[in-house]
Amino acid sequence: MVRHSLAGAFVVCLVAAVAALVTLAVPSYSANSQVSKRVLLTGRYQLYCPDPVETPIVLHARATARIIPVKPAAKHRFLVSGFQTEVTFPQGVASALAQMSPITGKVTGTVFVVGATPRNRPMAESFVAVIPRSVPAAGFNFWVPARGAGLGTFTASANTAVVREASRFRLSLTVGRGRNAQTRVLTCTAFADATRDFQPSQPWVGTKEPPFSEAITPVIALGRS
Repeated sequence: MVRHSLAGAFVVCLVAAVAALVTLAVPSYSANSQVSKRVLLTGRYQLYCPDPVETPIVLHARATARIIPVKPAAKHRFLVSGFQTEVTFPQGVASALAQMSPITGKVTGTVFVVGATPRNRPMAESFVAVIPRSVPAAGFNFWVPARGAGLGTFTASANTAVVREASRFRLSLTVGRGRNAQTRVLTCTAFADATRDFQPSQPWVGTKEPPFSEAITPVIALGRS
């Protein structure tokens, strides 16, 4: 059970939910390394958002993007577009957050493109989340940004291009209005779905954080010529 204040826990919950967008940590692989043809899209993964005051939060997320054209040739330019992250709030959490809706914030970080130049690109996305008073049993789906964002133009340096999020990002979040507004800045980490140490008693409450060596750099788009 969450031991701290309800409002505070909900603040951290939202932080974890939007956490998937982009990250600040340098990935474990080298940007100069060859791209393996065995690389696969990550799909769902888990986010761990520790907080010095409140209970840690763990949620599922899925980030996607598109490479255009889908088969970029070496030394040719291509676009990365449609960058977006979807997270589902559990019904109970979303219903409570609805009392503090709308919720605003900003996510900042970096996206890495392996097999292309430039090799990385900073990202910053502001958002406003409006949660309905009546939330379905399946929960509330939240997208950051609301519409897919473009990451810009790149030049392929290999026959395969891989777009990754790094393992960590920074989030500035404001919940509430006027004197009751609460603002926090947290750092969250991405781990593989069903990570062993993530065995929460509730879908959004974490137990302990696995070592950072187990963090992942989610693959969100692939292009092969």
